[in-house]
Amino acid sequence: MEPSWKVLKSFKVEARTAGFWNLVSDYVPGSRLLRFRLIDQDAQGQPLPTSWSPDNNVHCGADGKGVTPAKTGLLSGGASYGALIGKIGGSSADVPDSSQPTTPYGSKKVFAVGSYCVLSLGATEGGPLFLAMNDCPDGFANHSGALSVLVEECGT
Repeated sequence: MEPSWKVLKSFKVEARTAGFWNLVSDYVPGSRLLRFRLIDQDAQGQPLPTSWSPDNNVHCGADGKGVTPAKTGLLSGGASYGALIGKIGGSSADVPDSSQPTTPYGSKKVFAVGSYCVLSLGATEGGPLFLAMNDCPDGFANHSGALSVLVEECGT
């Protein structure tokens, strides 16, 4: 049976933020599905940007860009450089704790979003919802652009 999706929020994710993460929602409860979709048109049918820049002369979409050699120190090791990523829990200033390689964000849930994602939250996995561009913390000053994302939910 197809889930019955309800719009949680349409959100503009800024590539350059005051912290590292854009706050999308103050609290998303657990026991639900979240669906994220890149939006390429506004309500009037006008095109919206579908790419952003993690660095000068580097452009990519929400699915990111492969970099050779691979960049280290990214906010999420599970997503490509420049990709749209998400996090449940924590704060806008969170970065991975390199001293904890198996759980770099502790109890926070960090995940790749890309241009399309469905995420299942367990009963205890609620918290604030954040989105960001995947990059090293020292690279955020070079970011430009924004992506528009539709976030929907379905209780389980």
